[in-house]
Amino acid sequence: MFLAFLMLCSMMLTVAAQPENMAGETEPWQPPKNFVDPVTLKIQELKEQGLGTEEITVELEKLGMGWYPETGATWMGRALTSEELAKMPTRTATDVPSDEKAVTMVDKVSVMRTSSASWTGVSAEMVCGSMSAASGQTIYHYVTVQLGDLGGLSSWAEVVVTHNYGETYKWYTYDSNEGGWTFYANKNTPSTATDTYVMMLDGTADGDGYHYDVWINYQWVRRAHLPSLNVQAGFQKEVFSNSGTFTNDASRSIYYRNWLHNAQGWSYWTNAVSTQWSASAPVRESHTMGAVSYNWQTWVQN
Repeated sequence: MFLAFLMLCSMMLTVAAQPENMAGETEPWQPPKNFVDPVTLKIQELKEQGLGTEEITVELEKLGMGWYPETGATWMGRALTSEELAKMPTRTATDVPSDEKAVTMVDKVSVMRTSSASWTGVSAEMVCGSMSAASGQTIYHYVTVQLGDLGGLSSWAEVVVTHNYGETYKWYTYDSNEGGWTFYANKNTPSTATDTYVMMLDGTADGDGYHYDVWINYQWVRRAHLPSLNVQAGFQKEVFSNSGTFTNDASRSIYYRNWLHNAQGWSYWTNAVSTQWSASAPVRESHTMGAVSYNWQTWVQN
């Protein structure tokens, strides 16, 4: 009986150690109800103290926070400096370069995305893998989770994991209309770890559009707007090279236990959803039905 009691205590401790909102096998993690992000709360506090826009911006930067006063978009982390922005490849949601800067750099892409713009959220458990880079070969390497107009490129947002040549793995967010690139943090989990990403429209709107939020490993990261409540969801891997030569991956980027959200709630991303895939060699992709949802794998192989 004493042994049974010890086993029961151990089980109770194990259960207690689990994150409160951890995604389960049958339902995804849900953002807290009536959630107000910490940056918005801090802005309200600073306004009550009589601070103006520029003063608030300075105070937020000291706290590792940022906002886009024109629309009220908020985020954790910081905006990129002009020098950092000059080094970043042009953002596109497809493999078609969008300006002269992109033409000078070879960009290869693989994509998994919904065919229709009928979704309000996307969630993925993803292992980024090696995301290999090397001198004279792949110099920028991204894997992303995206939400918005991914075909027309009019407005979209994304979480971006980067492993660029000479750098550690990093987390960024990007919004095509509000604030552009923001640096969230150096990735504090191994390349072999499973990280959880959630992008979700919450159904509320103001004069600048519908609000969406971004969460990484259950931590809030960014809040901004999309012009429509029903959008496309997608995943994307991108590699960039100045020479046209790319680095083979030692391991694949793997998206699994993937969810989509609409007015009925969350459901697994399965073959019941009209989905499109594409890849430009040497980037490869493989999609199969896993135990509960599509398992999408993408890698670089010359």
